[in-house]
Amino acid sequence: MKTSYETLEVEYEKPTLIVKLNRPDKANAMNSKMSAELDEVLMDLRQSLDCKYVIFTGNGKHFSAGADMAEAGEQLKNDPNFISTIRNDQLGRIDFMRKFDEMDQVSIAAINGPMYGAGFATAMACDFRIMAKTATACLPEAQRGMFFTAGCTGRLVNLVGPAKTKELIMLCEAIDADESKHIGLVNKVAEDSELMEEANKMIQQLEKSPFLPLKMTKKIVNASTPISGNTVMYESDLLELIFMKSDMQRSMASFSSKK
Repeated sequence: MKTSYETLEVEYEKPTLIVKLNRPDKANAMNSKMSAELDEVLMDLRQSLDCKYVIFTGNGKHFSAGADMAEAGEQLKNDPNFISTIRNDQLGRIDFMRKFDEMDQVSIAAINGPMYGAGFATAMACDFRIMAKTATACLPEAQRGMFFTAGCTGRLVNLVGPAKTKELIMLCEAIDADESKHIGLVNKVAEDSELMEEANKMIQQLEKSPFLPLKMTKKIVNASTPISGNTVMYESDLLELIFMKSDMQRSMASFSSKK
């Protein structure tokens, strides 16, 4: 299994793959390179017969600050067909999130620090989430002129319910680890220094069962909580509409100017 990447630090010791988001100087913001490399990891996992568990975490103080808005702003300025690009990017992100559901491995997000936007979404796509005591979670998209995309609003509703989903997305307020556990966003809270130990303990507990029932349970549960295809397509239409508005274009361009 490939372990050499530009924006990821990957370690494999059978049966567990550890994937660390590795742009600590950028708060592990997810640029196009990181997204492509994460997608490559997920594709490689489809071919692996030995890997049963995957831990996703971040290097440095952040899990992930979300999408690299500076890069997105630069792309927006230089792309005359940006509306089409945005739609295609959205559909690609939806497909990326589905790969978490479709992979046979059990995935664990070890949330070592703040998770915002796309980082929040990536953690949410995992089967389990363990959050460091001092970590926070936030969805700042509305204040940036957009909304929670990539089919993730439906995922969040499945986890915390409609009312709390609206609160998290519309108020854009950060919540701490204890609140995240209370509302059902994460499974466990761990002391910062014990985060990876807790993730490994969870794997040790999972290892007490044959892997096939675990894999089948994941598939059955995911099939029981589907993300509506109509909702996903409606989301793409709404995102396109938002990007046609001048306020959104100015907001994105401002991130580019701060780069």
